[in-house]
Amino acid sequence: MDPLVYKHDALGALIDVLKKHNPDIITIQESHTDDGANQAAIIAKELGLEFVANDVYDESHLEPGQGLSQAVISRFPIKNHSFLMFYNPHLETLSPTGERWLSHDKGVTTCLVDLGNGITMNVKTSHSFPYRRFHIEPFDEKLIPLRADMAEKLKPDSDIYLYKGDLNYNEYSVEPLLPDLIKDGIKEVILSEPTTPKGRKYDHVIYKGIRHINSVVINDTLTDHFPIYSEFDIQA
Repeated sequence: MDPLVYKHDALGALIDVLKKHNPDIITIQESHTDDGANQAAIIAKELGLEFVANDVYDESHLEPGQGLSQAVISRFPIKNHSFLMFYNPHLETLSPTGERWLSHDKGVTTCLVDLGNGITMNVKTSHSFPYRRFHIEPFDEKLIPLRADMAEKLKPDSDIYLYKGDLNYNEYSVEPLLPDLIKDGIKEVILSEPTTPKGRKYDHVIYKGIRHINSVVINDTLTDHFPIYSEFDIQA
């Protein structure tokens, strides 16, 4: 990976952004977890949010001794938390320094968030394979099983559904990549600007059974992906 991208730990800056916007539900991708602590739990504690579903899916390529993880953080109770691994196409390439790179395992974190008044939301998040790093296009024939597996595992498990994650797909709409997902009342937020400092559109918001009010890419935060803040109306 590009070492300049990960030179600074911007956890404090992210916490400041989150405190400013005061979200009810947060999804985190490509975070770190070790035996003593995990970054999702640190964020939750700083924001006074009680509920965390954190999954470790592989060893970190960024820092020895850390596990790559992703999480859902919530103001409301989390139940039925699960994690499913995606099909791994076992991509391989050489780094600029000649190091052998293999595609890490990836998967989807799923949970139900109890919003009260009998309303439950299915929340999912994931971090996808970095196709560009492996010099392969997302529509390559080798990736057909992966795309089918992702579409199936990202489908909603209830009538109210929210997905926010990094699909590593550099287009505003994810429908061409996962046509079997964006149908049957499932919608996506088409953001108006890139979600990374390098101008890529990797991060996506998908939903069902709720009304999208507004989404903002917070592009003044020093991270390799910008935070995205979204507001939705929950109608009982």
